[in-house]
Amino acid sequence: MSIKIGIITINYNTENMVKRFIDGLINQEYSNWVLLIVNNSQSDIKIMRIINSFNDKRIHLLSINENIGYSKANNLGYKYLLEKNKIGSDDIILFSNEDIVIKDKSFLSRAIEVIKNKKCSFLGPKIINNDGSLMLPHLTKTGFFKCLLHIGNNGVVDKIFKVNKNLKKAAEPVKVFLVNGACFFCKVFDFHKVGMLDTNTFIYYQEELLFRKVDSNKFGVIYDPRIVVYHNHSGSFKKSSDIIRKKKFLYEGELYFLTEILKISKIWLLLFKFERMMEFLLIKLRH
Repeated sequence: MSIKIGIITINYNTENMVKRFIDGLINQEYSNWVLLIVNNSQSDIKIMRIINSFNDKRIHLLSINENIGYSKANNLGYKYLLEKNKIGSDDIILFSNEDIVIKDKSFLSRAIEVIKNKKCSFLGPKIINNDGSLMLPHLTKTGFFKCLLHIGNNGVVDKIFKVNKNLKKAAEPVKVFLVNGACFFCKVFDFHKVGMLDTNTFIYYQEELLFRKVDSNKFGVIYDPRIVVYHNHSGSFKKSSDIIRKKKFLYEGELYFLTEILKISKIWLLLFKFERMMEFLLIKLRH
């Protein structure tokens, strides 16, 4: 019996993107998958229309009807698939943002092949943004200065110091510390063993928190640039939030990470808060 892939995506007033995401799955050569849409929108009417239009029994809906964030929604989706016996402990989970575009018909089959051959627990594809930039994995854990300077997030510092230069040019699978949370595969048993996603953050820093637990369990993490998807630049935020609110979500995630995980001193925390305050002021002036 072939491995089943349980796919989880979250809808928050982005039904058109969910439809496009499903189109990419329907066209896959590998057919043994089940999709669960966790609906964080207040109403199910629009998303039910999308689901009914496909008339595919592999597509399911979990109604939450409030925006509970990335980690909580994905964890609930994962538990739902297990409890409803849609997936088993020997299967694979694909967590994906709804704004991921799948063009390669062999996307799922190639991912399964790599997980088997490389004997890894977690796998991330190459994620290409609309402007051609990449959503890259991280080779090392995040420390205070990496967090402070947004290193590894395609920002100004990355461009100046050419951070992740080798990853951008990678053509073969690479062992990494973490892969991007916008789209990644993992073995069901291993995801369960690390305790799933940390629900103390709403949307940001979930990768760092998850893959620190993955690293502690010595599970293999692979980034494979041969497997490609495309990213529609956080479409959920374009509809639901402005850049200031987005930065506040990021700030809350950073604070939790710095105080509860890194447990930095009060002096370093004051430095961090001052720098972020200046960032907020500059963003408000620009807008």
